[in-house]
Amino acid sequence: MRHDEPPVRDRGFTLLEVLVALAVLGVVLTTLFRLAGDSLVQYSGREARFRLALAAEAAMDIERLTPGAAVRDGWPADIQLTVERRGFAAVAGEWPGLGENLPALRDDLDWLVVRAEDGSGRSFTLEAVVPSGRSP
Repeated sequence: MRHDEPPVRDRGFTLLEVLVALAVLGVVLTTLFRLAGDSLVQYSGREARFRLALAAEAAMDIERLTPGAAVRDGWPADIQLTVERRGFAAVAGEWPGLGENLPALRDDLDWLVVRAEDGSGRSFTLEAVVPSGRSP
């Protein structure tokens, strides 16, 4: 062994290289966790709106078949359901030209509004013109 050769350096990472690698890893992981968290929040919001839409659709179908029965049905505790039924003639008067186009049916139709709300302030509203449900 010759003494004038420089000593062989251990092959490894310096402290500075390790710290830079940890900093880069931290930035990447923070970005990934933030993206995953935002995706989860968006998904849960979409899922809640979908639940409200399903409840409103079901209530609309029930109300079409049996007027007044939708509010009596057993809905999930976190969903408040509002059903409003007005005569079509009254609603048609608010929109120029609508009532004149359906003069023969004005008394046989109702304007049905179903609104489903949850405790977090989300809501979903459906509106439809339905048979009045009154006996002829």
